[in-house]
Amino acid sequence: MKWVTLLIAVSSAACLSLSFSCINRTRYVPLDTQNLEGSGIVYFVPLGDFPSFEVEKLVSYYQSKYGLLPETLPHLALDSSAVNPDRQQLIAEAVIALMKRGNPKLVSDPESILIGLTTQDMYIGQYDWQFTFSWRQEGRYAVVSNARMNLGASAVTAEKLNSRLRKMVTKNIGILHYGLNPSDDPRSVLYKNVGGISELDYMGEEF
Repeated sequence: MKWVTLLIAVSSAACLSLSFSCINRTRYVPLDTQNLEGSGIVYFVPLGDFPSFEVEKLVSYYQSKYGLLPETLPHLALDSSAVNPDRQQLIAEAVIALMKRGNPKLVSDPESILIGLTTQDMYIGQYDWQFTFSWRQEGRYAVVSNARMNLGASAVTAEKLNSRLRKMVTKNIGILHYGLNPSDDPRSVLYKNVGGISELDYMGEEF
């Protein structure tokens, strides 16, 4: 009898958990893009060997979807100041510093928002994390790494990779350009607890 009672309790909990999950999913209502008001000029900074055609796709996407006109800066070489040789990874904060040194005129312009793009693996120096997809600081700078976006499946399609990259770039644009806040909703592109591929894939592409 005890086992029957326990089984019923576990089943009920599972049903409640499933129902809660479904409720959370149905609650997600994207923001109306017509109500978005941006501030500042977004500049994409391709770092190292980041492909120019990938930057062009991003520019086209944001022009089409949001009427946003990001500008693309010349490729910026990565140097040893941005790399932790022991971990063989970029240090996110050091990459931001490199971007700032490479674009002093834009740094002095408070309307400029710089978003770096890299293919190199990256971590955040001030956190004990293995890696990060993205890092923001000072309300005007961000860097996005797609180094680990090809994980999570035996065969990742090009569109899946494009979508993963867009999500992290869109999140930064939403926060830095549109002044939106990070979200607790895992379906929002603004979701604040992206710890890996599973969370990244579950996120939508809408604010």
